[in-house]
Amino acid sequence: MGSCRSDPAFDQVHTPTHVEFEKLFALEDTIRLDTTVLIGSITMLDVNSKGEFLVLDRQSENVHVFSQSGGHLRTLSITDCDPEATFGFSAQSTFLSDSQIFILTSKGALVFDESGRCTQSNMAPEFVTNTWAACLHRDTIFAMPRSIQDGAMIRAYDVDLALVDQFPLPAPRFPKRAAVTLPYQGRAMSCFDNDVWWVYRESFDITPRLRRGDLTRFKPDFYIERTRDYPETPVVDRSNFMEITQLLGKAEAESSSVLGVFALDETTRLVMYGGIRSDNEERDTGALVASHKDGVAGVSTLFPEFPGATRQGQLYFVENPEEHTDGEFTNPLIIRYQFIPPKSWAR
Repeated sequence: MGSCRSDPAFDQVHTPTHVEFEKLFALEDTIRLDTTVLIGSITMLDVNSKGEFLVLDRQSENVHVFSQSGGHLRTLSITDCDPEATFGFSAQSTFLSDSQIFILTSKGALVFDESGRCTQSNMAPEFVTNTWAACLHRDTIFAMPRSIQDGAMIRAYDVDLALVDQFPLPAPRFPKRAAVTLPYQGRAMSCFDNDVWWVYRESFDITPRLRRGDLTRFKPDFYIERTRDYPETPVVDRSNFMEITQLLGKAEAESSSVLGVFALDETTRLVMYGGIRSDNEERDTGALVASHKDGVAGVSTLFPEFPGATRQGQLYFVENPEEHTDGEFTNPLIIRYQFIPPKSWAR
């Protein structure tokens, strides 16, 4: 493991060892979700410690819970909390714990218990307009903002969804880019045993909410760092939408970017990257696997696709729905892999 320059100045920044995907993740099994409930598309997938699946289907505006083997357990009705609730652009769902589910709708934030009963709701505007990810650390729900600019804050809520604290975030180095590109929805933040950690699209590794002296960070050798902000563009309207979209797409292709972060387990982060280039060949996705335990080196790898979820050392991919010869569709397959910690992690 080699080292490179420190950024920020007092952090130790290292280049992780590159490892083939098959040496880090072993195929475990395949799960088909119960077809008694037909899913239009899995917009978000989450898994709790019992192996249960939480599926947000934006097409049907439903949130379903399935068992570890794929059996349908319950469907959560957001209109039980608010008769006028719809999903809209902001829709998210995540397990806060085995017994709590957080759902973000067009009206606000909702919490359901394990029986499917709506227990809390908060229709505060910041939930709808400025929440890009949420997770539970100890007894506090943390929300990562969508609007990344000077004065941006991580918001902290109690279990009743009452705001209890806020924590400042640094301004992005490239404000224009930060206003346009974000990590995948729901993947800008993840909770670990020691803190909640966040990421910007321009980052090369994630950052804990509370800094504790020097931080060991990793920058994969395939990561191409941005050196300039997006170019100035005119106000977008119908006449120039395609032109500006192509201009920003070209600017984004100049560098790599962080697509999101997953908690592979309580101490191990999985950071996903896009725009990977190697030997003049375009790569879709790469990954960093690292632990905040002292003395554990990070590793990088290339991924076959963007994952759907992680939990307790397991990695889940969502396959496309299969179409039968009679034209009928079935629910998508979920492919599960087991993480194999590198030998260098043994302590």
